[in-house]
Amino acid sequence: EQELRLKDQLSTISQTFSEVSLSYKVFNGLNISIPYRYAVFGDKIKQKKSLSVTYKYGIKPISIKYRTKLQRIYEKGESLEDLVRNKITIKYKLSKIIEPFFSGEIFHQFNTDDDQLDEHRVSIGMAIDLPKKKSIKIFYIYKKEDLTKINPDKIIVFGINFKFNL
Repeated sequence: EQELRLKDQLSTISQTFSEVSLSYKVFNGLNISIPYRYAVFGDKIKQKKSLSVTYKYGIKPISIKYRTKLQRIYEKGESLEDLVRNKITIKYKLSKIIEPFFSGEIFHQFNTDDDQLDEHRVSIGMAIDLPKKKSIKIFYIYKKEDLTKINPDKIIVFGINFKFNL
């Protein structure tokens, strides 16, 4: 998976990352995966290792997916933080290849005294299936980071994601 995120009215690259993931289908609707992400943020490089459990339920043309992810973030070989991320996504199958979606996600710091809320995001976008197990996703994210600060950072992101399955 390769993703590019833009900011400043699409004029600046906010982040780009490459991700590989091993996934195991436990049963219909339930998957466990181990993603590894290499992300470039301007002058910083971060690596993210995760363990993720996803459950998807659908009544055509609508599907609902819940994901919980334990994530450790590294920079310069040192662990920066551990997070628990919970995300819910609602998709609508508009046609065989087009699927609009809406999602919400919250981030909790893990292994802190109060496991406090660190970030939240709301996303809207569209996934487009391409031939040969490929897809592209175009999306908009509104997020608030560093919620422990008096004035949390408010960030708007536009992105494009290209994915292929082996």
